[in-house]
Order: sequence, then structure tokens, then C-alpha cells
Amino acid sequence: MRAFFPVLLAWLCAGQIALADADYKQVKIANGTNFIRVRLPLTDVTGKVRVKEKTADGFGISVAPSKTVLGAPHYLEWQIGYDTPDANDPTVVPQIKFTRKGETKYGHELSKIIFEGVRRGVLTTNDLIREINLLKKIPAAEFEESRAVQIEVSTNAATDGFQSAVQRLPQFTKTTPHGWVQIQLKQKQRAVGYQAMIYVCLPLNEVLTPDGTPRKAGNAKPKETVFYDFNRANAAFLLDIIHAFGIASQQHNEDIRKILGKILEAAR
Repeated sequence: MRAFFPVLLAWLCAGQIALADADYKQVKIANGTNFIRVRLPLTDVTGKVRVKEKTADGFGISVAPSKTVLGAPHYLEWQIGYDTPDANDPTVVPQIKFTRKGETKYGHELSKIIFEGVRRGVLTTNDLIREINLLKKIPAAEFEESRAVQIEVSTNAATDGFQSAVQRLPQFTKTTPHGWVQIQLKQKQRAVGYQAMIYVCLPLNEVLTPDGTPRKAGNAKPKETVFYDFNRANAAFLLDIIHAFGIASQQHNEDIRKILGKILEAAR
């Protein structure tokens, strides 16, 4: 019986650590008086948010945050989402609910930023109406997901029987003074073909500490989190992120228009 208690204590401690890790990795969204603050993990190198160093080709290279003096040459690459099937996700917006292929989806992350942004004057309902009208007019042939993937095969003799080939995947980038948004084509994991992934890239000299001050250059601390504010000054950047989904693929276009429509309904 005595041996049971140390085992139970170890199990409880492990459970608490796991919960703390899960909480740290989550993107969280809070509201200010006239801004929306996003909390992002800085050292979760296997998750949706990664630290990269800028490169001339625009793709960036991943770095080890705790072993790198992070500063102006670095940025956070956030694979942002706009919906989830999990009604209990901390960034869910209950007012945004729709069905895709028989599965119920709820707005989250980008949807919550837009929803709260309208409520706090970061965006206006006219901004959303204008974006919906723009997205309706995009021809199917112009979605980035339909762009061709190029494969170049070397004309040189094969080395030890191995022929060289290079696959070129298109990437599309919109740069602003506050950050940039990228559309990258990547192979589908559970289907044939390619899918468009949206990444929001935030310069590390634009992110904040928990007290709202700019983060100073330096190595990342264990489980460090940083913050980014969306406000009227960078509202155009937020609209660029919305538009990126709208031009990425027909499915994203339809989804984002549904979400903007739900937000307009809730704002009336």
C-alpha cells in the first residue's frame, strides 16, 4: 500500500506537467480596449508556431530558440487556422458555426480575432462587406492552390544510378510594415494533390512581453510566450490575412465568406 502513494504522486505530477505543456502550446486570444492580443509560444519547435531566420528566398530557416540570440533577423511563422471541430477550444467563437462535408465546424483563431476586432473597432462591418464582395469575384482558375508544381530533372548523368530532380512549389507573399502573410503549397497528408497553407509571419521586433513592452533581443527562455497586438494601425495587415485565405483555394474562399457573414449577422 505504501508503494502506491509515490506512484500516485508521480502520476499526478506527470499529469500536471502535461496539462501545463498543453496550455503553453495553445494560441490564446484576449481583448483590450481597442486591440486584440494574441499569445504565441516561442519555444514549441514542433507545433504551429516556429521561430525562423529571414533568408533571401523568403522561405526562412528554422532556428533553435533557446540557443539563438533572437532579434531583428528573426520572426515567428504561425500556421494560422480559422475553424475547428472542437467546441471546447479556448479560441472558439460559439456564434460562428457551420457544416462542411457533414462535420460541424466552429470559428476559432483568425475567426475570433476578426469577431473581437469588429466589436472593438479594429475592423468595421464595411471592411468585411467589402472583403466578401472581393472574394466572390475571384475566378476558380485564379486560386493559388491550382498553380502548377514544377519538376526539373537534371540532364547530367546519374550518380551511382540516382537521377537528380528538383521539385519547385510556388509560394506567395504579401509584405507589410507589420509582418507578412504567406501562401505555401504543400502535399496533402491524407489525399492526393497539394493544399494551400497560410502562414502569418511576425517579426520578433514587433512582438511583446506579458506586460506589453517590446521583447528585447536574447535567447528564448523555457516555455516563453510572446504577444502580438492587432489594432487600427495594422488593421490592413489583418485584412491581408483574411484575403490570403480567400485567394488560396475555393474551399478556403467559401469558408471565409461564411465566417465573415456570420460575424456580420452577430454584429447587427
